Amino acid sequence: MAIAMTFTDHTSLGYALGRLAGAIRFASPEIRKVASLATVADAWRAYRRDAGAGDVGPAHEASADALSILLTEDPRRDAVVLWLAAHGEPPIADAATVVVRMVNATRGFEADALALLNAAQDAVAQVPAGGRLTRACGLANLGPDHPLQGLARATAAVDSLITTADFAEGHGDDAILPLPSRSIRHYIASEPAGCWALNLALVARDAVPSVTGVIPRTAFRLDLEDTERSAALIDHSSHAALGAFSELERVETMVGRGRDVLAGLSRNARARDAWGLIVAIGPLRRIQLARALGLSRAGADIQADALARAGLVTLAAGGRIQPTQRQLLVEQPAILEDGPLALATADLDESMADIDRLLERSRCFVPASGGSDRR
Repeated sequence: MAIAMTFTDHTSLGYALGRLAGAIRFASPEIRKVASLATVADAWRAYRRDAGAGDVGPAHEASADALSILLTEDPRRDAVVLWLAAHGEPPIADAATVVVRMVNATRGFEADALALLNAAQDAVAQVPAGGRLTRACGLANLGPDHPLQGLARATAAVDSLITTADFAEGHGDDAILPLPSRSIRHYIASEPAGCWALNLALVARDAVPSVTGVIPRTAFRLDLEDTERSAALIDHSSHAALGAFSELERVETMVGRGRDVLAGLSRNARARDAWGLIVAIGPLRRIQLARALGLSRAGADIQADALARAGLVTLAAGGRIQPTQRQLLVEQPAILEDGPLALATADLDESMADIDRLLERSRCFVPASGGSDRR
């Protein structure tokens, strides 16, 4: 039963990662550019999840837009985008550089955080070995072209880093809060360790393309059995891959809608580029739009007004530009049946059908007690 469950988990994960890889392969250069910007924005959200909320905002109050890479008040945002711009593969570095320009980022990571990132980069660069977690996940000795090779590299990095105190995660503690009539048990989570550094290094290297935060903090828990850590990692990475594919679908849908609505504009108009930024990153301010596109404030106003007249955005107080919610309610095109993603999906579905037929055939043979096979 355990073997069957492992196969099922790997089939689901392999399908999710394979479908995502095929979608990226067949996407247009415009879609890939917007998707890279979206990946950088998602990398910030994954960082906040792994590194904790931190002390942000006035009097250390959480900012209302904490998860928005453009609108957050968290000063660590600058460090994240500066590091990705300096260490990322070209698509990631270029996208991060755009964000650096938009937010005017200036302050990088401190020395202790850079030490964690250096250790994570070294671990990711190593040839994957068959460590405890890698073996428990069934990811040891995969070929270089295997669809799970990127995740195997990430898992091997966990095996390498978990022996370091700065990366090992604690299990938290239960605290008893005494009240006049009774006591309440309250769980206090442990302080975040270095999982955030590994996930950031994986994004920079594009180890698992378009997937951010692929390693959960649970993978670094020394108090858990290897089977528990592997189950958490496989489940988490499967959801992350599915989420990344859904995000790519959203990007293609929204970019296509903008292309149709803005088709009548001059070829020199920058409204299409402005819409791509909003699709990838979300709400932004006019000054950020101006910095991204190299426009004057008046030029940014012109592009924002063009998007508003097209019904794609609303213009709010403080120079804020945000996508119009009603655009999200328009019937979605059949992404899997038409457009660039169709080729990737059809090819992968055909391969999975072949696997299903082989599995069905293998179930027709049941080992007999005498050592021979019978139908």
